[in-house]
Amino acid sequence: MFMTYEELEQIRKKYNEKRAKIRKVFLVPYLLVVFFFLSISLFPEIIAAIAEREAIFAIIRVAFFQIISTLVSTSIFFFVIYLIVSTIKTSDEATDYRNAYKNYFITATFKKVFTDLQYNHAAGMPRVIPGSTGMMRLGDHYSSNDYTIAKYKGIGFSQADVHIQEEHTDSDGDTTYVTIFRGRYVVFDMHKKFEKKLMVVGKNFHAYKKDGSFRKIELESINFNRRFKVYAQDGFEAFYLLDPAVMERIEKLADLHNDRIMICFFENKIHIAINNNIDSFEPASPKLPIDEKTEFDKVINDIKVITNIIDEVKLVK
Repeated sequence: MFMTYEELEQIRKKYNEKRAKIRKVFLVPYLLVVFFFLSISLFPEIIAAIAEREAIFAIIRVAFFQIISTLVSTSIFFFVIYLIVSTIKTSDEATDYRNAYKNYFITATFKKVFTDLQYNHAAGMPRVIPGSTGMMRLGDHYSSNDYTIAKYKGIGFSQADVHIQEEHTDSDGDTTYVTIFRGRYVVFDMHKKFEKKLMVVGKNFHAYKKDGSFRKIELESINFNRRFKVYAQDGFEAFYLLDPAVMERIEKLADLHNDRIMICFFENKIHIAINNNIDSFEPASPKLPIDEKTEFDKVINDIKVITNIIDEVKLVK
């Protein structure tokens, strides 16, 4: 059941008002702490400078750096605490707003564009799907959302936002998480079956991997070889699939995404990974009233990542 714009706005306002109340609660202790630290650090310095009859410039310099240092350190501390408390205290309102936004803008638009729709914004694409191709590094931390299964112009597909990170620990034992893929993963159904795997990797896509069953091949197009690495389990099938028309379509798709793509022909499907560093279909900020046209346009643009592959690029047919 779809909600109205007015109902969505009520949910947004409730979420925003609660966040504002929490900010106000933090404002008074923040100012008190700032005043306290300035009192114990700034005033003695100024009094000492005056007692020693230092120039007024030296006094101002001491005051300036003390104020900046106090404000920066105190602000960082309170901001971190505020984020933690605000996230916990508004979790229910945040979930309600996210669900309402997705229902009003995304589910409604999906139903107009796609058929046989199964959409769950909280669910992610199972890791086994990109893992089944063996074409991507799946890192140490895998997360996904906006899992969608549907048909567009009779062609079945599934898609989701995917975020993959690798964990790195240095010699001092400090651990950092490096993002190797953040973007869209789309799988299209095809009417024909590919006997062997074939990978086409854009020059700006770095999350790929290959095993010993693949070998790198060069195609007749010098420009295509410059922009892409092609790995195949069967060279003859690769040359058959990647005819000049298909190569032109792949180049057109890569143009849309700055060569940050990878394509895998596998069984009866085409897997397309787009590393655009975008988490699509995300709600607007709750701070201001929602502009319906802006948000619907944003959803349509996110959908075009899927539909353009069929309509414009014509890679899937």
